[in-house]
Amino acid sequence: MEDFQHVGYTKEVIEFVAVSKEFCDFVETAPQMTREAFVERLQKFIPLIYLKGSLLPRSDEEGNELIEDFVTEENYNYLYGELHRLMGEYDEYLEVFDENMQYSETPVVHSIAEKVCDIYQDLKNFIASYRCGLNEVIGEALWQLNENFEHYWGKSCAEVLRAVHQVVFKVKEED
Repeated sequence: MEDFQHVGYTKEVIEFVAVSKEFCDFVETAPQMTREAFVERLQKFIPLIYLKGSLLPRSDEEGNELIEDFVTEENYNYLYGELHRLMGEYDEYLEVFDENMQYSETPVVHSIAEKVCDIYQDLKNFIASYRCGLNEVIGEALWQLNENFEHYWGKSCAEVLRAVHQVVFKVKEED
């Protein structure tokens, strides 16, 4: 029974795993969707993932190198290509909060497809580690997930939501 006292089995982590699994399944099946269906679901997933990520407990088990990357560069590039194709002319957006903006005389352009793939990669890697069921691996994966939330995928969620909001209503106007 003591195994379930581990930080990896808290309500917040279990809920995050469930939402992350749904999100990853959604991204993997996105190439079969219409653009409108994709962006409308993405508009709902992104704030949910951000909220669930912000509620995750901290783990003390950092950097023992027990976790492996599940999403390969090939997987990432395939998904990026499919999402980029699906988004078409709506994939790129201007990002004013990019740190490089202060040094740039030209606008900084980001990609919805790339940001979604970045989020997907961190969540899919976490789920794969979580599935092993070993407390040490789950603890380290949770620690890594929290670090990446602060520095990468949390920021990606915040950035891409504004862009997705714009696309949802542009796509609806076209219909």
